[in-house]
Amino acid sequence: MKKSLLALALIGAFSGAAFAQSSVTVYGIVDAGFQSLDTGAGKVSRLQSGQESGSRLGFKGTEDLGGGLKANFVLEMGLNVDDGTSGQGSKAFGRRSLVGLSGDFGSVDLGRDKTPTFKFFDNFDPFASGYINNGSGLSNNTLYFVGGGANTAGASNGRITNAIMYATPGNLSGFSAVGAYGFGEVAGNTSAGRALGLNLRYTANGLDVGYSFAKDNAQAVAGGPINAKKANTIAASYDFGVAKPVVIYQKVQDEAALALDQKVFTLGVTVPVDTSSKVIATYTKIKDSTRINTTTPDTVGDAKQFALGYQYALSKRTDLYAAYAGLTQDANSQKNGASSKGADVKELTFGVRHQF
Repeated sequence: MKKSLLALALIGAFSGAAFAQSSVTVYGIVDAGFQSLDTGAGKVSRLQSGQESGSRLGFKGTEDLGGGLKANFVLEMGLNVDDGTSGQGSKAFGRRSLVGLSGDFGSVDLGRDKTPTFKFFDNFDPFASGYINNGSGLSNNTLYFVGGGANTAGASNGRITNAIMYATPGNLSGFSAVGAYGFGEVAGNTSAGRALGLNLRYTANGLDVGYSFAKDNAQAVAGGPINAKKANTIAASYDFGVAKPVVIYQKVQDEAALALDQKVFTLGVTVPVDTSSKVIATYTKIKDSTRINTTTPDTVGDAKQFALGYQYALSKRTDLYAAYAGLTQDANSQKNGASSKGADVKELTFGVRHQF
């Protein structure tokens, strides 16, 4: 009897040790609120999902392989809380689906994730890629280009698929880098559909500066010509405690017949009101020198957007938010879609977000 009890105790101990080496976490965000959007072509009021942060359900896990080496995975699906459907074109795990290894060398992941430039805006955009512009913040591939649309086989804007991703370890004295290479997977053409991304960043004593590069070898249709689109972005912020200002600049070009030539500049600030709330604001100017046709020197022209937001934390997991954005643009500009060409666009949002 004593031997049996001892054997059970030993099995339990070894089992506990084995489970201690691995972990799987279920997490998510449920975000929904009201939106009033006036595009100039008409005004609509509706309930929207994922305005502050995209609603999601995720699973992530880590296994300790010994010697500082770990195996990691993430499976994250997008959800539309307003109607219960899936996000990212109804992909099963359209937000993130990756597996990889990490250690003293950093991390290497394979699969689908946000592009490096999208992650760059998550860090520097005062709205953290949310609140305004239908929940995309500044980084919605209309104000700023974040990449992720190169592969005609199913990539969605802001996400890179069929990719190898690398991130440096967190012990480089404030320096960090993130890189991604997305295979185009076009038979007989290693360039078509290929996507590249690189972030370089330095953070120390309140200072945060970074550079991001993105290039998508996009094809309008499978087998069609490649229209390489690239963006160079720089940003800098400094946390003074009472306020955290940021400046962001991006230049975007492509290789179309009427070559895209767009420059975007943002000045923003985050102001903590107290430990539970903050005010955020941005002013963005877009100078689009892209010619509208080959027979005249006319260009797309300028657009300007001012945005103001507020967040109040009810707890560590639940907060309320509100934001307003107003966009004005020249006659040939259509930063909010073709239906709003040359029109002033106004957007008001407020809602609730819960994280688990």
